[in-house]
Amino acid sequence: MKRENINYFIYVRKSTESDGRQVLSIPAQIEEAAKLQARENLNVVGTFTDSHSAKIPFNRPEYSEMIRQIKKGNANGIIVWKVDRLSRNHLEGGELIHLLQTGVIKSIWTPSREYQSSDSALLISLEASMASQYSVDLGENVKRGLNKKVVLGQPPYIAPLGYLNTKQIEHGTNSVVNDPKRWHLIRKAFDLILTRQYTIVQVASILNNDHNFRTRTTKKRTGKPISKSILQRTLTDPFYTGYFNYKGQLHKGSYKPMVTLEEFDAIQVILGRKGRPKPHKHVFAFTGFIQCGHCGCAVTASKKLKKIQSTGEYRTYTFYHCTKRNGTLICPDKQYTKEKEMEAMIEEILNKISIGPKWKQWAIETIKEDYEDELLKHEELLKNTHAYEQKLLLELDNLLDLRIENVLSEEKYNQKKAEREMQLIRVQEKFKRLQQNVNDWIAQVEEKFDFVENVVEKFKTGDPRLRKIICMDIGWNWLLKGKKLTFSMHEWLVEIEKIKSHYEQEKHQLEPIKTFEEYKQTDSFEAVRLIGRSLCDYIRTIKDNSLNF
Repeated sequence: MKRENINYFIYVRKSTESDGRQVLSIPAQIEEAAKLQARENLNVVGTFTDSHSAKIPFNRPEYSEMIRQIKKGNANGIIVWKVDRLSRNHLEGGELIHLLQTGVIKSIWTPSREYQSSDSALLISLEASMASQYSVDLGENVKRGLNKKVVLGQPPYIAPLGYLNTKQIEHGTNSVVNDPKRWHLIRKAFDLILTRQYTIVQVASILNNDHNFRTRTTKKRTGKPISKSILQRTLTDPFYTGYFNYKGQLHKGSYKPMVTLEEFDAIQVILGRKGRPKPHKHVFAFTGFIQCGHCGCAVTASKKLKKIQSTGEYRTYTFYHCTKRNGTLICPDKQYTKEKEMEAMIEEILNKISIGPKWKQWAIETIKEDYEDELLKHEELLKNTHAYEQKLLLELDNLLDLRIENVLSEEKYNQKKAEREMQLIRVQEKFKRLQQNVNDWIAQVEEKFDFVENVVEKFKTGDPRLRKIICMDIGWNWLLKGKKLTFSMHEWLVEIEKIKSHYEQEKHQLEPIKTFEEYKQTDSFEAVRLIGRSLCDYIRTIKDNSLNF
C-alpha cells in the first residue's frame, strides 16, 4: 500500500487518570505524532483533540467528527499515540475494527508500529478489547476504593469550606482534616447565625471585610470572598455535623464535626425552609417577637421624620404598630406606640427582677446546697435516655427481621431504617450532652443570675440587638394591645419577682451581714431555694426538653 495515497488524521485524547499513572498529555501526544509524521513521511490533513472519557460510548465529540470525516472519504488513516486513545468501550471499538476490516481505514500508526486493514484486524481487536476491559477493571477498583473510604468515615469527594483533603502520595491514605486558615471563620458564621441577629448577607460581609475571608485557591481559580449562595449552602450542609451522605445513605465521618446536631437543627429553623432569613432595612429593638393583641399579626416599627416648630430642627421618631397583614380580619388597633413608651414599660418589668451582686452571690450559694437533688434528677434523665436508645436498637433489629421474612419491601425497609438511625444518632448525642450537663450545671445557674444582675442598667445602655435579646430571654408570648405591653415570664423569674419585696425589706439588713451562714437566718433564704428549684427546672427544659426526641 502506497503511503502517498493515504491521508491521515492525528487524534489525541487527554487521560483522566491520576498523576501517579498519568499517560502523555495532549501537547506531548501531538509532539510524538509530529515526530512519527516526519519519520514515516506521512500526509496529515487534520488534527482532532478530545478531553472526554473514552469509557462511555459516543461521549467524545471530536472523535465522532473524525470518524464521520473518515466515512466521507476525507481521510483513510489515523495517527495516534496508543490504540487505547481511540477506544475503551466495545461499541466504538467494534466500529473501529469494522472500518479497518472493510478498508475504510487503511492504516493506523502508533510510535511503535503500524496497523493495516489487510493483516491487523485481529491484533487491534485484541488491544481494543484489553483497553475496554481495563476501563471496566479500573471502574471497579475505583468503586471499591471509594466504598472503603466511606467505611473508614472519610467522604470520597472534595471537602467543603473549613476542611481540606490531604495530599498523600500513597493511594487510599488521604483523609479530610481541618483547614487551619478557614475552620474558625466558618464556625464563626454558624455562631453569628445562631445569635438570630444577622442575615446571611451580613455574615458574609463580616467574614469578607472584617476577617479577610477568601475561598481556597485552585489550579483553575483564585481565592474569592465568600458569596451569599456559597455561605447559604454551607450553613445548610449536614456535613458539618460529622455525618455525610453518600449514595443516599447516612454515614458517620471520622473527621472533626464543626457544629452539633442541635446547633445545626436550630440554624435550619432560623433560616427557614429556603435557608434565607428575612432581610431587614433597619434594626429595631422590639420587632420580631411581639404580636398585636387584637388580631395576632406581627408588630413592626416605622421611623418618622418630624420638624420641631419651636426650633426648626428635624428629629426622627420610632413608632411601633400592627402590620395589619391578615387578609381575613380588620385590626381595630389604630394606635401607635412610641419607642420611649415601649422602653418605659419594659424597664418597669425589669426593675421587678433586677438584683444586686451580693444578693446574687448568696442566691447561688443557696442553690448549690440543693445541687444533690439535681444530680438525682440528671441520673433519672440519663436512665430514661438510655432506655429510649435501647428501644430504638430493638426496633432496628425487628425491622431487619421483617425484611428477612419479606414482610417489608426493600424500599420501605430502607426508609424505616433511615428514620430509626437518625433518631438513634440524636438520642446518643443527647445522652452525651446530658453527661456533660452534670458537670456544668452550676455554671448554667450562675449564667442566669449574671443575666438578671443589674439587668435594668444593661437594658438602658445596650444597643437594639442586646435589648431584643434581654426581652426574649425573660419570657415569651409578647403582646401589644392598646399601647399596653404584656408577656409570659419564665417561672424562675416569676419567683424572683415574688420575693423582691423580701429583698427590698431586708436590704438594710443585708449590708451588715458578713457571712452566708448569717444570711441563711433571713426570710429570703427559703424563698431563694424556691427560685433555685424553679431555675433548674427551666434550664433542664431548655437544654434537654425532657424526652421529646
